[in-house]
Amino acid sequence: MNYGLFLQNLKAHAALWKKGDGIAISDIRPGRLVYALAYAFELILYSVREVFFQIDTPLFGLPGNMAVYIGHMLGSLVIMLLWSEHFRHLIWVSVGVMLAGFAPLLLQPAGTTRLICGVVAMAGLGGAVTCARCGYAFAANNAERLIGIFVASLGSVGVFMLDVLHVGGRLAGILLPVLPLVLLVTCLLSFRESDLEVRKETSRADNKGLYWALAFMMAFMGAEGYITGLVHTQHRTGYLLFIAGFFVSACILFVTLIVRRIPIWHLWTLFFVLAVTAAILAVTAPQLGSALPYHLFCGLADFGWPLSLYMLACAQRRFASYRLLKRCTVIFILFSPLTTLSSGFVKAGFPSFFPAAALVYVLTMLFLFLLTLPYSYRHLFSVIWISDFNKSDMDLLREKVEEADRFSGYGLTPRQREVAVLLLAAKTRRQISGELKLSESTVKMHTSDLYRKLGINSRVELFRLFGAAEEKGG
Repeated sequence: MNYGLFLQNLKAHAALWKKGDGIAISDIRPGRLVYALAYAFELILYSVREVFFQIDTPLFGLPGNMAVYIGHMLGSLVIMLLWSEHFRHLIWVSVGVMLAGFAPLLLQPAGTTRLICGVVAMAGLGGAVTCARCGYAFAANNAERLIGIFVASLGSVGVFMLDVLHVGGRLAGILLPVLPLVLLVTCLLSFRESDLEVRKETSRADNKGLYWALAFMMAFMGAEGYITGLVHTQHRTGYLLFIAGFFVSACILFVTLIVRRIPIWHLWTLFFVLAVTAAILAVTAPQLGSALPYHLFCGLADFGWPLSLYMLACAQRRFASYRLLKRCTVIFILFSPLTTLSSGFVKAGFPSFFPAAALVYVLTMLFLFLLTLPYSYRHLFSVIWISDFNKSDMDLLREKVEEADRFSGYGLTPRQREVAVLLLAAKTRRQISGELKLSESTVKMHTSDLYRKLGINSRVELFRLFGAAEEKGG
């Protein structure tokens, strides 16, 4: 583990942070906001299904909800494996299957027919989430992604509130899913193939970047499975505190990323701190005499959900080709049920030990997070692309215009330009030496010469002067 490089990156990020750039709300383009909102409406519709469409009828020995979940995963997997640059027909198939399942599902009483309709509906919704996720990652910009995540969070809070208020009955069961369903279909049918920009090929380094983002997503899902399992929905006041915490956490994420005051890896640390706090409070609840504190902290910790979705989409846009995206989808679908199953196993078999199991899990995840941080930092949070999380469209456009003349006017030689670019890519002197086939002493000489020509004395000043660079020759 290269902790020296890690600390070097922190200093470079501190220099970038002081520049004060941020995502601009003015970047939102109403005509293309559909790519972010489609994902939001899909997530809201899934929340409605989980809260108001519990299906208990077994299918071939499987619990009804598990059968529906498998249908959702299979639909997502099939559409992803078939995904290509020409995807319009896949959207039509997903929408058709989804409507064919939901239309009778809303009218069917409990029983086998309702279960089958639920499986069909969720298979279609699984296909729709793949379509929406690709639009969210490859067509929306950062500001639009955050708007989509904020809408999804508010929608989920609304669904939870309706649950607390015991809004139900036949009419509510029909009307509640109709609005997000119609909005989702409208957004999906507005997708244009020319708007999605996906890389043709990826390198091994790109693969590592996306795999790390996927690992963070799955680590959150496991923690979330345990943490939210501590919330007692029958405890009205506690459930309201959970909802309030979730709403506040969504606002925190939205505001901190919009104004770019907290780097995203610090938000991950905050998530783990809140998750550990919630688990500790759950274990100590009998001594405290109240379960209310851990409900609130469970809601606050749940901001890892929109954070992981946003980060994974940014990583996909940065690193993914269709081939790599398909591979990651298969990995995610194979491993994601393990978190739910392990959480359910402990909760069902050892209910009194569940809070302790939640604490052990989140502490283990926090330990692994800290242990692997220098390595994950190198591939996921490296300064060669971390600022992509916080860039506006104008930032990206300005970079494209200025990139060709990045070092003009300083009198740098071609070799000094190469060294400067690699320094900005957070490479160590040894790594630069190996990449350029030079001795370390020669690299040191070129570094000293370019610092002298630029009028600076350190790499931090280099970052302050130029910001982050792509990993390529000058």
